[in-house]
Amino acid sequence: MMTKRYVGKNTLKIDAESKVTGQAQYPSDLKFDNCLHIKIKRATYPHAILKDLDISGAKKIDGVVDIITAKDFPDLNTFGLIIKDQEVLIKIGEKMKFMGDALAIVIAETEEIALKARNKIRVEIEKLEVITDPLRAIEKDAPAIHEDFSGLCTDYLEPNLNQKNILADHYLKKGDVKKGFREADLIVENEYRTQHIDQLPLQNESGYALYDDKKDEIKIWAASQWLHDTQADVAQSINMSKEKIRIIQTAIGGAFGKKEDVSVHIHLALAALHTKRPVKLVYTREESMIAQSKRHPLIIKAKTGVSSNGYLTAWSVEVIGDTGAYASSGPAVVHKGMYHCTGPYNVENIEGTSYAVYTNNTYGGAMRGFGTTQMAFAYESQMDILAHELNIDPAQFRYQNAYITGSVTPNGQKLGKSVNTKRTIESVIDLAKWEGEINK
Repeated sequence: MMTKRYVGKNTLKIDAESKVTGQAQYPSDLKFDNCLHIKIKRATYPHAILKDLDISGAKKIDGVVDIITAKDFPDLNTFGLIIKDQEVLIKIGEKMKFMGDALAIVIAETEEIALKARNKIRVEIEKLEVITDPLRAIEKDAPAIHEDFSGLCTDYLEPNLNQKNILADHYLKKGDVKKGFREADLIVENEYRTQHIDQLPLQNESGYALYDDKKDEIKIWAASQWLHDTQADVAQSINMSKEKIRIIQTAIGGAFGKKEDVSVHIHLALAALHTKRPVKLVYTREESMIAQSKRHPLIIKAKTGVSSNGYLTAWSVEVIGDTGAYASSGPAVVHKGMYHCTGPYNVENIEGTSYAVYTNNTYGGAMRGFGTTQMAFAYESQMDILAHELNIDPAQFRYQNAYITGSVTPNGQKLGKSVNTKRTIESVIDLAKWEGEINK
C-alpha cells in the first residue's frame, strides 16, 4: 500500500536549510592543519605517445614537496565505471588519449606553488592522428585509440567497420520492419546530431584526503553519486582493500550525472599515501570541463513509415554515440538511447542498431536522461515532419499514436500502469491554448 506520509504533500528537502543558511560543508569548505595542495599536470595533446616527462625543474621550486609520476606507483590498475580502461597516470611510452589524461601529481605547500611547478613540467610527445569524429573512428584505416582493447562487440557487427574503436554494439528488433515500410504511404529519412553538453554543477570536483597510519586507512572527503562504487574503484586502482578506503560524503553542490565518475579521489589517495599529510585538490572550471564526463553526442539516423491516415507503421534507427576516450557509462547510455528511439509512441515494427565509439574527445558519461534526451530531439523532429507532410495537426498525430495501457515498448516491455501520455498531451493542449483539436 502506498504511504500517505509524503505522497501529495509538500515535504522539506532534507538538506535545504543547511544549504540556504550556508551551514552545508562542501569539500572546499573543510580545513585541515598542515595541509598540502595538489595540481595535476595533464596531457598536452589529445592523441600522442608520451616520450619524456621532465619534472626536474619543477621539483626545484621552493615549497614543492614532491611530484608523483607513474614511476612512483608502477603497479597502479586502470579504473572506470563499466570498463576499467582509464589510466591513473600515463607512463612513459604510453598514449595520451584525451586532454584530461593525468601525467603527474604536483604536491606543494600552497596552491600557488603547485600551479607554478605544474607549469614548469616539460613534456615531450610524438603526435598521432586526433580522432574527434566517431564516423572517422569507425573507418577501417583509422588508428586504434585503445590498441589492446578487444571490444564488447557481437558477431553481428558489420565487417567493414573498425571494431577496435567500437566499444560496444547493440541491436533491437520488434515485429517485421520490412513489412511495416511496405505498408507505409509515406517514408521520411533524416539524420540528427547532438553535441557535447557539460552538466556544469555549481560545485567543481574537489576534496581532501588523509592517511591514518594507526588504521592504515585512507580517508577521502569528496562528493560522489556512487559512493560504494567509487570506494571500490579507488581501492582496486591502488591495490588496497575496500576496508582501507573510507570515503566521507560531503554536501554535493550539483551533479546531474557528472559525479558518478571518479574525479579527484584516486589522485588524492595517492598523494595522502605518499606524503602522510592531509592533501587538498580543487578543480578549476576549465579543468572540470576538460577532464570530466559530458553528455554523449549522438548521430541518429532515423527512418519512419506512416500510413496516410497518420498511424506509424515502421521505424528504423542507427545510433552512433561518441563515448570519447574512455568508456564511463557509454555502453549503457547509447544502448538505452536506442531503446527510446520511438519515444512514447506506438510502433509495431522497429529495428535498431547502436554503436558506442571511442574518440579522442572528453569522455561521455551520465547526464540526466541517460541517452533519452538526445533521442527525444530526433523522434519529436520526425513526428513534426511527418505531421507536416500529412497535413495532420501535430498534437492530433501524437495523440493517436501515443502509448496507452497495454502498449509494448521497442524492447518488449508491456506497459501495465501509470501510462499517462494521452493525459499529458491533453494537459499541454489546455495549458498552451492550442488552437487545434484532438479526436479522443
